[in-house]
Amino acid sequence: MLSVKDLHKSFGDDEILRGIDIEIDKGEVIAVIGPSGSGKTTMLRCISYLEKADSGRMEFKCCDDKAQVEEYDMHHATPAEIRRIRQHMGFVFQGFNLFQNKTALGNVMEGLVTARRMEKNKAEEISRKMLGKVGLAERADYYPGELSGGQQQRVAIARALALGPDIMLFDEPTSALDPELTREVLDTIRELASEGTTMLVVTHEMSFAREVAGRVIFMEDGVIVEQGAPAQVFDSPSQERTREFLKRST
Repeated sequence: MLSVKDLHKSFGDDEILRGIDIEIDKGEVIAVIGPSGSGKTTMLRCISYLEKADSGRMEFKCCDDKAQVEEYDMHHATPAEIRRIRQHMGFVFQGFNLFQNKTALGNVMEGLVTARRMEKNKAEEISRKMLGKVGLAERADYYPGELSGGQQQRVAIARALALGPDIMLFDEPTSALDPELTREVLDTIRELASEGTTMLVVTHEMSFAREVAGRVIFMEDGVIVEQGAPAQVFDSPSQERTREFLKRST
């Protein structure tokens, strides 16, 4: 579905991504692990054009009947191309990023009404369905300040799902949560995985990566050091650096 080739990104003299290649198949769940500062979040932000890559190529195979392949220069994409790419993707942030003055329902509806210009009654219908999907139908009229951190993150997931993305990008979705709230968010992502949702998940939850992902990618210093099936990466890593990281993390 999605192919990224030779992705580079620097901030000043600090080279964050040094030639990332990644391919994601439809329905695949990929967990990205690695130490802080390895470039995991920057990779997601470049893929979703929240950051402009210094260089790289992207190919996206659309999910319509024609299976058209769209190709983009990641540095020189036009505003129209960026808008089109973002229509394919849902992004869930570490810190929820909810509007505090809007209810859970209002937060989920916002993108549909503002970005997609959808009629409010249709947007509300979709938004209530998505809140139900993440187990929050009864919290639709609650404001973020009235919700737990786990509930707020599930609202953020519903907001991304409401836009009908072809692929979901998760950036450490449980990093701000305590263990109990972490479980409820991970259970929601597990449910999406069981339904065949295509996902690229940056996570520090090793047990989740082992159990849910079809492929695990280990990143360090802006490169992909190793990738493979969870059993291979966790039980028989081929790279010494992967073994060192896992010893400290599991």
